[in-house]
Amino acid sequence: MRLPIAARRRSIGTMPTVVLVEDNALLRSSLGIALGHHGVHVVASCADVSQAVEHLSGGGVDALVTDLDLGRGPNGIALAHAARTANPEVGVVLLTAYSDPRLVAGKLLQIPPGTEYVLKSDVDDVMVVRRAIDRAIQRAQPGARETAARDMADHGLTDVQIETMRMVAEGLSNAEIAERRVVAVKSVENLIARIARQLDIGNDGGRNQRVMITREYYRLIGAQGGSQPE
Repeated sequence: MRLPIAARRRSIGTMPTVVLVEDNALLRSSLGIALGHHGVHVVASCADVSQAVEHLSGGGVDALVTDLDLGRGPNGIALAHAARTANPEVGVVLLTAYSDPRLVAGKLLQIPPGTEYVLKSDVDDVMVVRRAIDRAIQRAQPGARETAARDMADHGLTDVQIETMRMVAEGLSNAEIAERRVVAVKSVENLIARIARQLDIGNDGGRNQRVMITREYYRLIGAQGGSQPE
């Protein structure tokens, strides 16, 4: 008889079970060993998505730690969604060299709520990843997702504004957003400007307004990680 997810997690105490996915063999091996020395049970160390899905579908995994860019084929975001389909409460940590996930392949799937987005350049100690795993597991729980939704509401954002932020985060242009919402492009421009004002995001020429909105969107849904350059 399989234990419920929460019971399985309690049974292993403070040692989370993790599936690690990284296409670089040296990094995969060294990170797996280092995590093992810092209280993480790496149940599977995989080079690609197909190997990882097999282990994730079996249950008993607390978190997925995956590179974002896995070469040809599905990337880490696609894998993260597959992991959440198999287990809605699995934590997700995305390790990447890219400060913006859209740099990998343009318009990507939305990052699952509660994801930890960690820049490899910020990982000067394996404990950065260890702490990200703990946060990801915590933020994947239903109560944490409800808190993220309340954070959105606390900013006074309407459903239309939140949906527009999501589309901006996906990399859609104003024209593409207008087409989806069946409104004029000027209406989208005005809406994005209102969102920026509401979030106290300026457009002084030194910062990209859409990038700042994207970062704030991911922060609000809990997809937090290392600082990103502006």
